[in-house]
Amino acid sequence: MTMNTGQFNNLYTRKIDMAFFEGWDEEPEQWSRIFNSKTGDSHNNTTQILAGMSRWTSKAELANADQQRFKQGPLIVTNYEPFAVEVIMSREQIDDAKYNEVQDMAKDAGHGGREAVEQECASFLQDLYDSTFYDGKAAFANDHPNHGDGGGTQDNLTTGALSDTTLKDAIILFRKQEDEGGKKISSRPSKLVVPQSLQFTAASILQSALQTGTANNDKNVLPNLELVVSDFWDQYTTVRWFICGNRHQLNHIWRVQPEFKKRQYMNPNGSQSWDGYFRHANEITNWRHLVGSTGV
Repeated sequence: MTMNTGQFNNLYTRKIDMAFFEGWDEEPEQWSRIFNSKTGDSHNNTTQILAGMSRWTSKAELANADQQRFKQGPLIVTNYEPFAVEVIMSREQIDDAKYNEVQDMAKDAGHGGREAVEQECASFLQDLYDSTFYDGKAAFANDHPNHGDGGGTQDNLTTGALSDTTLKDAIILFRKQEDEGGKKISSRPSKLVVPQSLQFTAASILQSALQTGTANNDKNVLPNLELVVSDFWDQYTTVRWFICGNRHQLNHIWRVQPEFKKRQYMNPNGSQSWDGYFRHANEITNWRHLVGSTGV
């Protein structure tokens, strides 16, 4: 079949589009090992906190049961933030494609988009300690208010450098958590999340029954926690760490998944533009199933 020059160009520019996502996926994403990945379908994401009932109480024969109610807590509204880039490739760069320069540029653009997502997620991990959220407290705090009729506060913040002892203290604190109505949530931690600086400390605690170069011959009795290391969190902290359970509500929401599209028409100077775009948000809709340490 005869193929004209325009068809060759379309094939080549399609290769550039693919090279972008090769750069994006070159290494496994780190944020997705920590955050729940969700998809948004409106201009913001809204979550209503509800406080349920407390445990049932006994009653006498023919007596009326105690009345309980569901109570509304805070309304969480999460807005999405757009990220975009225009990648311009000159006519000469496209002409000289045999040297793979253009594919390398597309891969580099993919790295840039991937870096933006990782950095945003790592910054949000820092916000969990330093910013206030739906209940007027940081995500890790020692005085979270309960929104049920019983009131009171709860604690998911601990202190101390990462060690066998402080990790066990965090697990004990984790297992004490209750819902808004004061009922045990029966959650178990499943992951230990650390910055890169704590990678080997965490691995020694979790994965070594016997510690090299020491007289420590104790059996490792910690639960089977998955170790998650964030290289990007390291620029914000070298000491903080936290544990989380499978039902945590630390979410990353894609409103628009990453795109990289060639513009339909060539620029007047013969160059070609590709537009990269995504729109996302990070949120936490419940502090439970998380316990964090300041690291000091």
